Parts: sequence; structure tokens; C-alpha cells
Amino acid sequence: MTYLQSLKKDDEIGVFELEFIRFLNRIKPDESETALLCALVAVHDQLNGNICTDLEKLEESLLAKKIGLTEKSTLVLKSALESSGFVGSVGEYKPLILEGNRLYIHKLWSFEAELVTWLKAKTQQSISAKNSVIAEELNKIFLNSTDRDDLQKIATCLALFKPFLIISGGPGTGKTYTVKKILSVLKSQNPEVKIALAAPTGKAAERLNESITDLNEEFEVSTLHKLLGSRRNGEFRFNEKQKLVYDIVIVDEASMLDIRMWVSLTRALKNTARLIVLGDKDQLASVEAGSVLGDICWTANNSFNENTASILKQFELTVEESTSSNIINDNIVLLTKSYRSSSSTGIPQLAVSINEQDFEAFMDIAEKSDHIKIQEPISRDIEELVRSYSEEIINLGSRTQFLCSNRKGRFGTENLNKLVESNLKSILGIPFSQEWYEGRRVLTTKNNARLGISNGEIGTCIKQTDGALVVRFGNSRDIHTAELYDFDSAYAITIHKSQGSEFENVCIFISDKLNPVLSKELLYTGVTRAKESALVIGRREIIKQMILKEIKRSSAIPEKIQN
Repeated sequence: MTYLQSLKKDDEIGVFELEFIRFLNRIKPDESETALLCALVAVHDQLNGNICTDLEKLEESLLAKKIGLTEKSTLVLKSALESSGFVGSVGEYKPLILEGNRLYIHKLWSFEAELVTWLKAKTQQSISAKNSVIAEELNKIFLNSTDRDDLQKIATCLALFKPFLIISGGPGTGKTYTVKKILSVLKSQNPEVKIALAAPTGKAAERLNESITDLNEEFEVSTLHKLLGSRRNGEFRFNEKQKLVYDIVIVDEASMLDIRMWVSLTRALKNTARLIVLGDKDQLASVEAGSVLGDICWTANNSFNENTASILKQFELTVEESTSSNIINDNIVLLTKSYRSSSSTGIPQLAVSINEQDFEAFMDIAEKSDHIKIQEPISRDIEELVRSYSEEIINLGSRTQFLCSNRKGRFGTENLNKLVESNLKSILGIPFSQEWYEGRRVLTTKNNARLGISNGEIGTCIKQTDGALVVRFGNSRDIHTAELYDFDSAYAITIHKSQGSEFENVCIFISDKLNPVLSKELLYTGVTRAKESALVIGRREIIKQMILKEIKRSSAIPEKIQN
């Protein structure tokens, strides 16, 4: 424990890891040091987004290297764990579970096993539908589509036959457009069908809600926490015992869902309910454990088994037939064509170059596009950028958004928010001590059911006719400033917090020091928040290292869904 205290002092581990190992040591005081150190890495990996720890890949863990575990063979490590009193095998109830070469915190092993079981069972279900009615409706809503391989039309068709469907695609590939088509067909088939739409954050829910307002039907999009009935103790009102009433649940921005939310959602669905999820599998994964959407879509390639191909053929749709034994792939459509009119900006192509980890292509695209700029972090340029951004906020509102890779540091949200706010107050003649003023932009950091706001929503301070200052969220929700707690300034927000949002222009600040947060997924997510233009500020070498670094979260979901 003295050694672990020193690791905590050096910020190698946190309080939770320390207390977890202290707990294990207390219940099993005679345990081997090797088993305890393996447990330390397992809980550390969980806190850093992994579902499990692969003992054969410990060389990828900085902590495992630091504490000397990489010097031991997998056989030695497994032997120590198998003889440990706090490590169980599959089916046992112990703090940790060893399955093959993977070590899990019991809760995460249980979640993973439950989700895989649900996925396999769901893909075996079948849905009957009236083909003649479907064909007529598909031709009506896809009036101008003559392509037999139109992936949006294929996804819409499969939504009627599949009890579980994933629709994944990058920026501008028409995920929301496809949802609208799906909703139209579902309602035409059965006007009484109960459909719920949800998203992980308030901002993502707001965006989806805005995009479907032109539909004749009235749909209310909520956050997933609200849909499931989130309680103060972290549990949900709707679960395996009390099911949701909906026949179909559609969830947007599914890349943000961690393993616990996936399981909580699937538990709450009645057996006959259909689940349709949308998201970009290449975006940043959830903050908590798991990159579930990416894991499920790992081998998906828009090929389908003979049965699905024959169904689509009835509607004059052609797909590549698959010989894969992975039945989950038959429930995944990858939208690959960009329909966004602003594709000439080069942003979709830039996103592809990041995804393919091609730094030279990234720089070449940026150089040829008038809508993309890569800029070295020169102090006088940053000062001018902050000034012009402040003036834009005053004169034009929120057409541009500062996005940061990190909270701390010279180019972190904390410092940039202070700089922008200082500039704003100076221009407007507002005392620096005054907290609230017209135009102030804030980001909520916690859910607040009483006020009806969710973590991640951005609001702007406005003055009402009676002179009272309120923060407006969306188009109509006004909250008095005295009631608002748990918020940060939102002139600069982290890329993580920007997920589910879209802005006309983004200015992305990359930390001037390499750190674990920097990755191709982070840059991809930041760039794809932009509709019109993207400015990336960072040292070229760091941007290169960022593109070349891929986040690899450990789980057994890809292997288990194929077995």
C-alpha cells in the first residue's frame, strides 16, 4: 500500500484505484502482489474507458509498464489470478472475473455478457410486414431515387423487417434524413404504432427534434436518461421489471452510449419492441466504459446474408451477399455517400483523411480548400482570433464555436473562456466583477430535471422586457440566472462536450503538449462538428501524432457476437 500511495502522489493512479485495492487487500490479506497489481490495472483500465484488460496486450498500458507487470508472462499472470480469492471464472460472483486472457471488474463482465446475449437473441427475431404496402410507400418517399443500391432506402426498408438495426455514417451522409423516411413508413404502416426518439444529451436531442419538425406527425425527442426515468440514485424507473410502452425506440448519437447505458436501454425494452440506433462509429467513444457502437460495427461492410438480400430484392434493391457467420452484420447499414451540399468545403474529405490516418492527405486537403486552415499557435495570431471572435459574438451571435482538445493549459477551455470573456466585457464596458450580462454563453454540466435541462446544453443570457436576465435554451426555455447552477462558460468547450452538436464554423485548439486525450477520434469529432469551415490551431508535429494515434478500448464484444 505504501507503493500505491506513491503512485497516487505521482498522479499515476487516483483515489478510486487506491481504495479498490485497499478493499481487496482487506478482504484477502494474503493475496499475491501480482494478483493485486493486475487488479489495479483492471480498475485503472475501466476508469479509462476499457471494458476489460487483455493480459496479452499489457505492453500498451503505461501503468502496467510502470509497475513491472509487462516483465511477467501471460501464463504467470493468469496463474496468480486463478489462485486468487477475489478473482472468479465465468458464472462466479467475485470482485473480478477472468475469462480467457481478459480480466474484468465483475460489473462490466456482466454488462458485456448481457448485451451480447441480447444482441444475438434480437437478431433471431422476425417481423412480418405487408410487402405491397411497403413497396408503394418506399417508392413514394424515395420518389427521385432510382439507384438499386441506395443505402438510405436500404436502411429504411430494413427498419421494417429488422427488430434491431444500426445506421452508421459520417458527416453529411443523411442519418437524420433516413430517420425521417423511416418514421414516415412506420406511421403509414401502422398509424397507432408507439415510437420514442431519444439522444444521449440534451443538445443532441434538441438537434434531432429540430430536424424532424417538418413531419406531419408530432414526435417528442427526449434525452435517454429522461426516457428511461433517471433517478437520483443512478438507477432507472424503466428496467427489466417495468418495461417501456413503446413499440419502436430510435436513439441518435449512439457512439456516446457506454456499456451501462446500452444495457439499461435493452433491459427497458419489451420483448417485441424494435430498437433502431444511429451514430458515427468513427466518432469519439463514450466517456464511460466501452466503445460499444464501434465494437458492434467492427466487421460491418454493407454485405448481407441470402435471406436479407432476397427481402431487399423484392423492393428492387440490390446488396452484396455475405458469407460471414457474423449475424450482427446483417443488422447494420453503413451510409458512405455524403449528400451535404457543402461537401465542396473539403470537410467530409478531411474527415476521411483523419479516419484513414493519412497525415499527408490531411495537409493536402487543407491546403487546397478555402474552408479549412491549419495554423501554428503563434501568440499574436491567437490574440487577434480571440478579439475577432468576441466581436462576432456581439454582432452576429453564435455562428462560430471554439473547440478545445483539453480543459487545462494555454489552449484549454478554462484559459480561452477567461480570455474571451475578458475581451467581451472590455468591448461592452461591463465591469469584470459582473457575472451575468446579455450575450453570455453557458454550458450546463449536470442534468437538472426540475429545470428541464440536461448536461451539455448551451444557453445564452438574454434580457426580458421587465429587465430580468434569463438564460435561454433552445427556442423557448428561459431560466432565471438565480436558478442556474452547475455550468461553465461556453465560448470554448471541449470536443468531448461538442458531441451531438453542429456549428457553422469551428476553431479547434490542440494542446501544445502531447497527452493521452489526443487521438484521431478526437480530431475527427472536432472537424465533423463544422458545416462550413474549420480552423485547426496546433503544432504540425502534434497534429501528425494525433492523427496517427488510434484509441483502442479493450472489450470482447467483437469476438463474442461472432461466436
